This record gives sequence, structure tokens and C-alpha cells, in this order.
Amino acid sequence: MISATPEFLFVKSGDYVAIKKENCEDTKENNKNYWIGQVIGCIGGARNPNSWTLFQVTNIDNGEITIINADIVEKILKPSES
Repeated sequence: MISATPEFLFVKSGDYVAIKKENCEDTKENNKNYWIGQVIGCIGGARNPNSWTLFQVTNIDNGEITIINADIVEKILKPSES
């Protein structure tokens, strides 16, 4: 059985990511269920500090900085240049 590794495990600071809006179930407007953010910080879990559980991100539309759960990151859009 092949298990797909969640993409959020590969996120690094500086990456641009697509983030699923929480509590948004309206399928008629699929493009409004996501927002784009730039990761400015990665926070590891208590059991494994190298396994991200939270991200500090900047919303590229309005500049708002927020902390999100790692599992709502759907896709890495533009990896950081490192």
C-alpha cells in the first residue's frame, strides 16, 4: 500500500502556498475557497520539532500575518529560492 506524503511536510520559509479557507463548504465558488500566503515561519510539533504543525504566513492580498495549522496548506505554489 502506497501512502502519499502530505505536501505541507515539504514547506519551507519563503514558500508561496495555497491555503484552504476554514469552514468554507460552498462548492459553487471553488476559487474562493483558497487564499495565497507566503510562509514566514515554520513551527514544529512537540514530538518531532522537524515535522511542521503550524506556519506563520503573510496573506499576499492584504498583508495580514496569521498562524495556521499545517494541514490546511493544499499546495506549494512557488518554492523559495534556497
